[in-house]
Amino acid sequence: MESTNIWEWLIQQSPVIVVMGIVIYWLSKRLVKSEEMKDVLSRDVVKLTTIWEEKYQNESGNKDEILRLLNEIKIIVSTR
Repeated sequence: MESTNIWEWLIQQSPVIVVMGIVIYWLSKRLVKSEEMKDVLSRDVVKLTTIWEEKYQNESGNKDEILRLLNEIKIIVSTR
């Protein structure tokens, strides 16, 4: 008799379980996307600092590359 009550309770809770599953799935996708964006941002910052250092060492024309990376970083940061 008690097992029947447990099954009834589980059936009543099934919509909540489904919604929680969807939310967990959605949040996990957002987390993965956020991690990927963070990796791209960190690579761009390292690349930017390297180019900046090289520019001061040999005064080459890396201005366009620096501006492109800064713009890309700005876009990534502003979408959060």
